[in-house]
Amino acid sequence: MVSIRAAVATLLVTGICIGVHADTNADAFVAHQAATQTFTADLRQVFHWSFPPKHVESLGYMSYQAPDFLAIVLTNPVSELVLVRGEDLYIKRDKKALATYKLVVHNGKPTQNVQFLLSFFQNGCTNFAGLFDAQVMQTNDAQTVTLTPKHMLQMLPLRSVENVISWPSMDVRSMRIGLIMNSYITYEFTNPRRNEPIDVAVFEVPKR
Repeated sequence: MVSIRAAVATLLVTGICIGVHADTNADAFVAHQAATQTFTADLRQVFHWSFPPKHVESLGYMSYQAPDFLAIVLTNPVSELVLVRGEDLYIKRDKKALATYKLVVHNGKPTQNVQFLLSFFQNGCTNFAGLFDAQVMQTNDAQTVTLTPKHMLQMLPLRSVENVISWPSMDVRSMRIGLIMNSYITYEFTNPRRNEPIDVAVFEVPKR
């Protein structure tokens, strides 16, 4: 299984796309995502787990290349890579051995949560919208999307997601994911680059 940090990171972005799907601008949002050929953003991640106590702040970046390449790269304080290449998922944490998985959908639900993030760029996650309820609040230059699973036990440890999205650019500013036992994960995305060239080396599979 993917790490809880990487797993919930993908669920966050699901909240973004599903919440916007409920808005009257849904068609424009889905078209915007489908037109995305590449995307890269700097990432700051805060992981707080209540039991056993753990609090880690990490820096890195995220990259996507259509139709089905995705990389989450954390570099500080320790290295971690979550890489998707088509139906193949690779995870490399620090000095641990490379782990590999297959991405499939079972009974309408992804078997790996990173599929949510990939689907976000492919089609706005419209194929997974039925798993969540969402509320959208509009301000002058942003939308705040609050996401809750329709079936809480099915999505544990996730309990809620709050996302702030720039509007009308539709870029993610920040996310806060509520987990069981008052744990949480927050993400801040900065310097987004859409449809610009990406170094293909970021999608290379690490040596075993």
